[in-house]
Amino acid sequence: MRKGKKARVVQMQRIWAGQGESQKLGDLMVMLGAVGACEYAGCTPNFCNTNGLRYKAMVEIRRLRGQLTTAVNAVCSDANLFVDPKMKPPTEAQVTYLRQIVLAGLGDHVARRIQAEELLDEKWKNGYKTPLLDDPVFIHPNSVLFKQLPEFVVYQEIVETTKMYMKGVSAIKPEWIPLLLPPYCHFEKPLEHPPPSYCPKTGSVKCHRPSVFYRIGWQLPAVEVDYPEGIDRYKYFTKFLLEGKVFKKLASFTRCLLSNPVTMLKTWSKLQPRTESLLKALVSENADNRDALLAVWNRKPKYLLAEYCQWIPEAMHENVSKIWPPVTP
Repeated sequence: MRKGKKARVVQMQRIWAGQGESQKLGDLMVMLGAVGACEYAGCTPNFCNTNGLRYKAMVEIRRLRGQLTTAVNAVCSDANLFVDPKMKPPTEAQVTYLRQIVLAGLGDHVARRIQAEELLDEKWKNGYKTPLLDDPVFIHPNSVLFKQLPEFVVYQEIVETTKMYMKGVSAIKPEWIPLLLPPYCHFEKPLEHPPPSYCPKTGSVKCHRPSVFYRIGWQLPAVEVDYPEGIDRYKYFTKFLLEGKVFKKLASFTRCLLSNPVTMLKTWSKLQPRTESLLKALVSENADNRDALLAVWNRKPKYLLAEYCQWIPEAMHENVSKIWPPVTP
């Protein structure tokens, strides 16, 4: 490739890579930008030759895009998708989704930049560790992320020349790993701070848990996930149920409760019959989330009524019975 043409290709790659969030998609953003620019220009042999693209590859990509579009329209009849040659570049939000999709599909190809305290050899500087290899790997000099050196990346392949180089590199956030690749992580106990909470959207108990990335032992940030299965999840769900956070109709009775809902979490909670009664009733039906509880009420409308009444004064039992089950219409 002539020097002038090579300089133009490098310049176009920088343009296609974009700035900010777009650039973090890395080499895949360059490919995406190249395909978009080629389509916009009419996918001509001249455009491909001028910008260092293989014309046959661009034609094949166009054909595959058409096949994928047809497949999506067949599955989602109301999608009405079409291959738009004037399609705009992805937004920042779309780029983030693309980076997460790439991570979800390349769990074995995650790499972390070697920390200063881990440098065993000066040759390892700017290197990365991957669970699959003992030796360090490096971002390929042709990558748009070569000088950026993100802390965590995913790569498509490793080629060996003078060093082991990663190609097809995209930057990722470490907190995405436990959320998108939970089977690759060993989760630790839920944190006490921030405390577990109820998620109205999913109807489940959430908590923050740190984790370690499987074989290589990388410590990952704590992220919000479902509270692990077990008796403690039932206890927290019971607490939120009594506080009126699960069903709003029960919120009007919180001031009248004979015991504070936080009692469910105390080590001495078994000393109060009402705590054990309510907890055992929920465990017996595997009801540790809103949807599971609603399913039981569909079969047994009076389920939990007697147990809940133990938490309120007798004078209010009739009022509670009238609204039971306390499901918002």
